[in-house]
Amino acid sequence: MKDFQRTTLRPRHRPIIAKLAEAYFTDGDPLSPGRLSAFTDEVDAAISNASKTLRFGLRLMLDAVRFAPIFMIGRFRWFEDLPLDERVRVLVRMEHSSVMTFTIIFVAWKTLMAMIFFEDDEALRDMGYPGPERARYKLALAKG
Repeated sequence: MKDFQRTTLRPRHRPIIAKLAEAYFTDGDPLSPGRLSAFTDEVDAAISNASKTLRFGLRLMLDAVRFAPIFMIGRFRWFEDLPLDERVRVLVRMEHSSVMTFTIIFVAWKTLMAMIFFEDDEALRDMGYPGPERARYKLALAKG
């Protein structure tokens, strides 16, 4: 018997997720290709448990992101083919767009991806979260 694992992202969507993650979460050092691939798998697994309607909507939003450079910065290139600085410019324009559809797409994907990205132990360490040793502080506070 073969294990079944539902996937939602199509091959054209996977690079968009990786490039979105890079634009949303790169601060200084770029994310490694392995980290981006693993993150894309995590996003796919997370959204694959949603309803059929939500999965369809999220994929449709990714297709809109793919075309966004045409409307946001006047570039006739796919989002995933843009250099990092231009992808960031597209996302900033989407976030501040007077066309509510682009703002909703920006917020929907950034929220979903941030929840998944910042659950990672490495990302938490990079932000200064102490991890399991944090429990010591709770014990010290309870005794004091």
